[in-house]
Amino acid sequence: MDTSERAVLALKNLPPFPPVAAKAIHLLAKESVSLQEIAELLKTDAALSAEVLRLANSALVSARYAVTTIPQALPMLGTSRLTGLLLTLSFSKFLKQTGPRDSIRRSWHHNLACALAAKDFAQLFNRDPDEAYNAGLFHDIGRLALLVTQPILYDQIIASGGDLQELERTQFGLDHCMAGAWVIEHWNLPKTFIDVALHHHAPDPKNGELTMLVHAACVVADRLGFSVRAMKSNEIDVDPNDQLALSITKTIHSLEREYGI
Repeated sequence: MDTSERAVLALKNLPPFPPVAAKAIHLLAKESVSLQEIAELLKTDAALSAEVLRLANSALVSARYAVTTIPQALPMLGTSRLTGLLLTLSFSKFLKQTGPRDSIRRSWHHNLACALAAKDFAQLFNRDPDEAYNAGLFHDIGRLALLVTQPILYDQIIASGGDLQELERTQFGLDHCMAGAWVIEHWNLPKTFIDVALHHHAPDPKNGELTMLVHAACVVADRLGFSVRAMKSNEIDVDPNDQLALSITKTIHSLEREYGI
């Protein structure tokens, strides 16, 4: 069995995406969706409903008033933002199953920082801010999958100091970009973001504005120190007057304290 076959077998052993969240995300992707239908679906998972309400009241959303019910939350959040919340909750729950690991925490924080930067940049690329946030959240899901399936091996790859994509291809037979496309496909998540997962490191105009946008956001996330590799303080470029950088850092630290993610 070659390395790529072993990698695919490992990816197939990933825990399934939470079924209620997956169904809700598919409903939200439809052009016309009934918020009442979404509310009724979420009611079938009391824990998920509670977490949606909790996250809707968090620093990630910055609601102007307390959100106390799912029917109240849905019109305020809108379909794109709710999709992002469901993804954030489901990914963080999925990652917690692996136990505490610094590399997974750093990779997840990179995704969050990229998502927050992408949302801020969206207008410059003529994209919907919540769609941009979701694309940023998706872009490195392949790296998280490889970390979950082969944590010791991936930690060794990180520690080696070499080019991560080249090392991934050597050790797994595919890199995290290809793994991300595989996960999006096999978890039946929105296929809109497959190109983002595949091409965010080397975007081409033909891949569309969304991939270019996520690439820019990914660079910013790394510059702020939210990288899968631990960075020295002198490598982190944060201007004390950069409001975006301060906002991203504050939000991630707030989510880490509140949710352990």
